[in-house]
Amino acid sequence: MNVVFDVFGTLLTFSGQRRNPYRHLMGRGKARLPFLTRNVPVEIFAEECGLPHLVPTIRRELKAELRALRLFDDVAPTLQALRAAGVRIGVCSNLAAEYGPAVRRLLPELDAYVLSYEVGAVKPDPAIYQVVCEALDCAPSDVLFVGDSRRADVEGPRAFGMRANIVNRLAGQTLAGWMVEFMRDGC
Repeated sequence: MNVVFDVFGTLLTFSGQRRNPYRHLMGRGKARLPFLTRNVPVEIFAEECGLPHLVPTIRRELKAELRALRLFDDVAPTLQALRAAGVRIGVCSNLAAEYGPAVRRLLPELDAYVLSYEVGAVKPDPAIYQVVCEALDCAPSDVLFVGDSRRADVEGPRAFGMRANIVNRLAGQTLAGWMVEFMRDGC
């Protein structure tokens, strides 16, 4: 069995207030999709948007936001329990390139990292779930996807043939509670 987690809102959170530095580049008519599907630094996006003067502000906010990233308290024990049970673990997340190194640092030694900016597709596009299966060398039916978005982390994976489960942190749900059910059901 393979378990693939969404990152933000599922495994990682921000201590303090979220800054969302890319908002400076998302004016009228600007979609956020290019930020999530291209492996380029923010300076390129700022130039393309005609806003290179905003780079110092965006970089300062990115630095603060990256410093504020932390694991939810139940993540490390959950990942340890899954590893001990022989479960392969991956992450699949829609995120901009600047966040990737922090995700890999905070979640080291996973079996797969499928990050939208590296693969050029965002959840719930089936292409990103295909990359998950390729990275884990498995069929969709061998993946349980866990995340906090009904559309991207449950409906998208299920439409692709994966099993999926939502964890609603805002409602007090934890990975520990989900883990008990997962292990009881025999992975």
